[in-house]
Amino acid sequence: MPDADVLTSLLLPLAVSYALVLAVPGPNLLVVLRAGLGPSTRGALPAAFGIACGATLASALAASCTALLPSGRVIECLGGTVFAVLMARAGLRMLTGEALRAVEPARLAPGRRAASFLLGLGAAASNPVTFSFFAGFFLAHARTPAALGLACLVVFAMAAAWFSAIGLLVSRPACRRLAAAGGGWVRYGIAAALLTCAGLALWRAAAQSAIA
Repeated sequence: MPDADVLTSLLLPLAVSYALVLAVPGPNLLVVLRAGLGPSTRGALPAAFGIACGATLASALAASCTALLPSGRVIECLGGTVFAVLMARAGLRMLTGEALRAVEPARLAPGRRAASFLLGLGAAASNPVTFSFFAGFFLAHARTPAALGLACLVVFAMAAAWFSAIGLLVSRPACRRLAAAGGGWVRYGIAAALLTCAGLALWRAAAQSAIA
């Protein structure tokens, strides 16, 4: 069982920030939407689990790379700054609508289930923003090998659950109409949450810099 320090200092912040990142439209969402337009609602599930595996690989690689660096205030300050910049970028892309334009209806076409898993795996594992997010997060937080392993499991579970739900819901016309009706408020809410996380990360990095 993970102790309370690991839960509060690493896993909980990771879950909150990664949930916001998952909500930002991008290549992963495009893969799931493409698979979800097929004749079966189960077509999106291989894509969702492919994305989950790719995100887990990216997080594991980032964790392995950051584990090679020495722990210290300067490293954590640097990681916090990188993390804040990425969260701010994602928030601004949501606020301006740039993230939504990345998922254009004209680019969507039903995909074959056999290729959906590999497509999702490649989209998530090769996304440099995903790797940078994990690297910045892990650098900014105290970490141990056991805690990093748990963090990768959290990433897999969250990505698989989120994109499976998206894939199943997008095939239902009623859900698409509901999302279209409330999309503006959702977009502004996600953008505000991302920018808030960026501000908190910068404040934490500044505090660590002052201590150092």
